[in-house]
Amino acid sequence: MKKSHFVLVILFIILSCQKKDNYSQLTYNQKANELIEQVLKNDSCNCLLEIPHESMIKISMTESPRFDIIRKKIMEKLNLEGEHQLDSLEKVSENFVLDSLLLKKNNITIFRIDSIHELTEDRSTKLIKKCPNGILYCTKPILNKDKTAVLFYGQAFNCFGPQLRVYNYKNEKWVYEKN
Repeated sequence: MKKSHFVLVILFIILSCQKKDNYSQLTYNQKANELIEQVLKNDSCNCLLEIPHESMIKISMTESPRFDIIRKKIMEKLNLEGEHQLDSLEKVSENFVLDSLLLKKNNITIFRIDSIHELTEDRSTKLIKKCPNGILYCTKPILNKDKTAVLFYGQAFNCFGPQLRVYNYKNEKWVYEKN
């Protein structure tokens, strides 16, 4: 009888841990989608280039493998104590799912990355009418537990590229923190 109680306790602990992980992924997705939606609204933009599958760190390392500047900047902006914390937060962001229904509800058009060629060839007024404020580009946000987020964000097809932006979650909304 004691063995069965022991097995039940172990099973309960294992299941409790799994629920906690799922909860943190759900919370991340909710907060990350809220951040992206708010950034688009604040910028009065209704067009978004599809978010890349890679994290901003992996993209940066692919573009400049000899420089690990982005990791240091993110750790500083999020007040992280070590690389293990950043790796953990980046891992959570890998499974980000953009809430396309929410974006469609707000009349935001998502352009697929593989359609860039068509977009740049189509210099007609159709694209300008559809996206008068341009097309925004952003990466998967990285959020810490203190409700601070970093995000590469900016106009697509811009020579300057996106900038690393920091947002804090205050009073039920994301607030851009100017450096």
